[in-house]
Amino acid sequence: MELCYLLFGSDPDNGNSYCNMTWDGLSCWPASLVGEFAIIQCPQNMQGVDSTQNATRLCTTNGTWALKSDYNSCLTDTNPKDLYNGVESVHEYSRRIIYNLGFIVSTITLIIALFIFLYFRSLRCLRNIIHSHLIATFILRNLLWIMMQHTLWPIVQADEKWACKLEVALFNYAQMTNFFWMLVEGLYLHIIIVWTYSADKIRKWYFIIIGWCVPAVIITIWVIFRTQVTADETSDVAACFMPKSKNYAESEADKLDYIYIAPILFVLAVNIIFLGSIIWILVTKLRSSHSLETKQLRKAVKATITLFPLLGITYVIFIWPPSDNHIFVEVHQYINAFLQSFQGFFVALFYCFLNGEVQTVIKKKITNWVESRANYSLITRLRRS
Repeated sequence: MELCYLLFGSDPDNGNSYCNMTWDGLSCWPASLVGEFAIIQCPQNMQGVDSTQNATRLCTTNGTWALKSDYNSCLTDTNPKDLYNGVESVHEYSRRIIYNLGFIVSTITLIIALFIFLYFRSLRCLRNIIHSHLIATFILRNLLWIMMQHTLWPIVQADEKWACKLEVALFNYAQMTNFFWMLVEGLYLHIIIVWTYSADKIRKWYFIIIGWCVPAVIITIWVIFRTQVTADETSDVAACFMPKSKNYAESEADKLDYIYIAPILFVLAVNIIFLGSIIWILVTKLRSSHSLETKQLRKAVKATITLFPLLGITYVIFIWPPSDNHIFVEVHQYINAFLQSFQGFFVALFYCFLNGEVQTVIKKKITNWVESRANYSLITRLRRS
């Protein structure tokens, strides 16, 4: 924005209604009268861009900029799809396919897994109840992501900023609950294996407070501070509580996001300590134990150890991309798209579909159903004869 002020000076103050000067990530747009198009020269020194042409952006009648700048006139025939906010690039389209496929597959498998845990009474132990809550957080996050993809920008264009703030806040809350219920998974295993408490003595509502209530308090605090800082914000992105920059240090509003990012990083660090102590106990003290409970705990630990890096590393590289190099950025975005969207699938896979208890119960249910069908057919044939 400093560059914009150097180019165009300060916003006019002559009593007319204007869209404020803004930066769209590629160009500076001067303050413009409502209901008119701003016209600027196309960016220079960019491959596939004709800098002798002009780009346009509409200042809408409500005093806000149109969602996208129109750079189509800037595009050359040699590179028609790679300009910011122009036609969707091949890479953007591919990543969108990955995101949509991943979130849809994950949501379906998570709903199936949750149904299994809730339907079979024999699976309703505390360990599986914790699994169910973790699965529920991923279903919530996935549904909110899908909803945001289809409603967020239309809401912004309609200038209903309270609605987009609500969506973003709910999504951040759902994402926090993912990590806090993963902390509950690690805490439960730590209590059972390291502290050797009986599961019957553990109060379930303690875990519910950690998993659902603590994130709610943190997000509420974040919303309060963010609302105060962005009260006069004209950027649609910042006004909806979304980061203005990939670098959180570049914006005062974005720095407030560490109100919820820091607790997530703290949770990841605590879980590393939990899992380290759990592995030590399993290796040194429970290696010779072959009881059914110990075997089940080992499987739960393996699932948690597998999923924890998947969740933690994905979140860390999502916050801090590893490089500004174009190739690294593209690779990072593809990896992030796959991991972010398929996380829920892996949670359902390791905690439910590969769970020995679940497999045993389902096999028994199928066997009973097949036997009942066979008996019914036999009885039917006997009656007919």
